[in-house]
Amino acid sequence: MTNYQNKEEQALEQIVNEMLQLDAEVTQAEELEKNPDKGYTFKAWRAEQKALHNIKRILHEAHKYDGYEEKEEEQTEKDLQDLEDYQKMVEDY
Repeated sequence: MTNYQNKEEQALEQIVNEMLQLDAEVTQAEELEKNPDKGYTFKAWRAEQKALHNIKRILHEAHKYDGYEEKEEEQTEKDLQDLEDYQKMVEDY
């Protein structure tokens, strides 16, 4: 029983850490909103998506969530890179 409680506490601690990191990244993105920088909303969205993926992974490892797909993050990263490449191409045009 103690082993299960330790795993549960570790999972909750990981979720808390992920949420704190998300809060920090979203706050930073909101501060960028005040500047003419165009990427602030996308940065906040990306931070949220990454945090959600990590929380899904943590819950999956604790056997509390079955909807986790490991390759989801890889596909998101690929899509993000494709979008950044397209944005650079448009700006250079």
